[in-house]
Amino acid sequence: MPNAKNLEPGVRDNILLAGNTGSGKTSQIWTLPGKKFAYIFDPNALESLVGCDLEYETFLPAVTELDASIKKFNRDARPDDKSPVSNVEPVSFVNFVKDINDKYDSGYFDDIDWIIFDSLTYLARACMDRQMWINRRFGALEDLADYRIVGSKLSDVFRPITSMEKNIFCTGHITEYQDEKTKAIITQLMLPGSARTYLPLMFTNIWEAQAQSTEKEEKYVIKTRPEQRGLKSLRSTKSLELFEDVTIKDFSNADKYGIGALLRKGT
Repeated sequence: MPNAKNLEPGVRDNILLAGNTGSGKTSQIWTLPGKKFAYIFDPNALESLVGCDLEYETFLPAVTELDASIKKFNRDARPDDKSPVSNVEPVSFVNFVKDINDKYDSGYFDDIDWIIFDSLTYLARACMDRQMWINRRFGALEDLADYRIVGSKLSDVFRPITSMEKNIFCTGHITEYQDEKTKAIITQLMLPGSARTYLPLMFTNIWEAQAQSTEKEEKYVIKTRPEQRGLKSLRSTKSLELFEDVTIKDFSNADKYGIGALLRKGT
């Protein structure tokens, strides 16, 4: 029978790096050691990865998946019959699920050290598009049931992914809102439904990316533990400071900086 005292720390990492736009999340992919493969859902991600030794697949919505009509919600509102409405089936999410299953079955991931998802925010959007299209409401406003279904589906998809014997690196976004009763500012992951609760449980390290650049210095840090204010789901299995500098000072030797360097420091 296996005994936990025989386990070696740092054998496998599941990392979720969340933060605002421009906080340096995607650039940290450069620093990950070993062979990397990325699923790209963010249309801006590749601009930060030009020159990186990284195999990838992109799953972006087709231009023809456009619904530019304005939705009415007043009883006497006019229908917007002048703007184009797409009849094209959104397939990014189903194509992604098929691709990851095909790659797993073919043994493609056997030689991959890191499987990367950039970002969970756009993956959730692709899943929502599919949900709305199936229910013949693509382009309409989402309701609570839609968020529940998509949140549950994302959790179902990531349970087997994060249980693979591979390092996982995901990026995501955070958002803030004010509680109407307490007036407290709440920071949370930008994920739908139950995924906001269950997805973080699948990651060994959840860090918040922050930009701290000035006019004289380019600087990016990650926050590794929760405080009284801010994102509460942060956690770390590494021995790290509350704030760690992850600025990449030389992209030609990127694994000496950022999260790559922290993984060696924390073992």
